[in-house]
Amino acid sequence: MLSENDDLVLEIRNAEKLHGHLGPFLVIGVRIGSLAKRILNTSTKDSNELRVTAKLPFLTPFSCILDGIQATTQCTVGNQKLKVENMQAQIIMHFEQQDSDKALKIRVNPKIIGELKNKYSKGASNEELAWEIASMKESQLFIIEKQ
Repeated sequence: MLSENDDLVLEIRNAEKLHGHLGPFLVIGVRIGSLAKRILNTSTKDSNELRVTAKLPFLTPFSCILDGIQATTQCTVGNQKLKVENMQAQIIMHFEQQDSDKALKIRVNPKIIGELKNKYSKGASNEELAWEIASMKESQLFIIEKQ
């Protein structure tokens, strides 16, 4: 599985409860949300300041990323801190802190999406791929731009 990074495992398990099952795209969302909070230095008490615009193909499995972001950031469609735009070619998340000039853009590395599709076609399980994504380096998964 994963070397015991307890915080990440806990976040993944909490997102799994919200989402209903474990899969790699959910874990991508968890990793994005956790990364954004860390880079923007946003604690849970400051999460009211965080806003996200998610640009991604609005169909499963890609939309599962949204539940990972919602579970980790408390930015949801319901509280209107998460906006979703259908984008076919890429997966990009824009994070902003309200009343601040702090902003961040995180792109999912397209190579990772291709590898996931290939592994699915060879019979890899959702859970197996989820823990593989959890174990990857952020530099492999994402292209990060501080703005």
